[in-house]
Formats: sequence, structure tokens, C-alpha cells
Amino acid sequence: MVFQKIFRGFAAGVMYTSFFLFTATSCMRTPVTKSATISASEEFYQSLGNLQGRMVQGQTIYPEGKWTPFAGQPISLEVTSHTKSKMRIPIYIGGKVYSTLILERTPTGFLLKHENKTENGQSHEINLYGGHTNNNGTAFMQFFPADTYTKNLMRLSSPSVWTLAFSSDRSTFSYLVESDGKLQMQIDFNLNDYLATNSNKTEQRSRR
Repeated sequence: MVFQKIFRGFAAGVMYTSFFLFTATSCMRTPVTKSATISASEEFYQSLGNLQGRMVQGQTIYPEGKWTPFAGQPISLEVTSHTKSKMRIPIYIGGKVYSTLILERTPTGFLLKHENKTENGQSHEINLYGGHTNNNGTAFMQFFPADTYTKNLMRLSSPSVWTLAFSSDRSTFSYLVESDGKLQMQIDFNLNDYLATNSNKTEQRSRR
């Protein structure tokens, strides 16, 4: 009887110690998150690429009132092609391509260009403007200050910046244009409001 009591006490002690060690080591484990395994720029690029095959609906947020650009016209966006190094993102106004954003990966970040073409497919005189990211981008937002080519092409006298951004819950994607530190235009796209698309279809150009 004495031996049995000692054995039961020893077994209970072992079980309690094992449970304590298991619980302690489990609590000390650091959860592996997406942000911890890939860079911010990679996460941003992947999130944008996930839009391929979706036509998301948008609206002009700024400016408002009688100054609202594209008033009364449907606005939408999609990713028509997506590789490891380049992405094409047409913005549609009234069902036709107004401008195609070309996002290219570089060793130091991203290069953004605006491809503008006429209805007959010829390059517009104001074409391929944009800029390269600086170092303060995040997994949710990237900034593109106008490069030298753009400044000369558009005869910019003040600093201009394009911004591509996701909301914190990734339910909204925004395209913003700033000049001299002031917001000039903002279009928000509702990522929960979309239609499935065939990303290989021909882009129909808008009249400029």
C-alpha cells in the first residue's frame, strides 16, 4: 500500500511537470506571420497581383462636386497580366481604358509608368510618365515621386507624387495623385465589389 501511494504520487508529479513544460514551451513559441516571412514590398506586390481576374469597381473620392473628374461614368480596374517582375493594371473610364499602370520590380523597389494610347493604338504624346519608389513604402502603400523624364515631359514646376495604397483591411485599393504636397485626385476601388474577368481580353482604349 505504501509503495502504491508513493508510485501514484510520483506519476502525478511527472504528469504535472510534463503538462507544465508543454504549456510553457507552447506559450513561448513565436507565431510565424506573413509579414515575418516576406518583405513589405513583396507583400504589396502579391496583394496587387491577387486582383488578377477581377474587375473591381471604383469611384472618385477627390475632388468632389462640380470638379469631380469622370462624373457620371463608371470607373473600374483590373490586373491583366502579372509576372514576377511586371504587372499591367488598366484603369477603365466608361468601359474603356483611360490609362494602364505598368508596375515593374527593380533591385531597389518599384517603377511605375502610365501607358497612354489613342483609340487606334498609337502612343499618346504624354506617355510612360511616372517614377520610382523611395524608401518609405510599406506592405500597404508605395509612393512614386515623378522622375526626371516625367518632369521634363509634363513640364512640372512642383514636386508630383503618385501613390498606390491598400486600406488596413485590404478592402479598398486607392490611386492618388499629389502635386506640391496637395492632393489632386483620389480614386478608391472597392475590392469586395468585382466581376470575374478574362484577363487575356483586348484592352479597348478610351478617346482622349
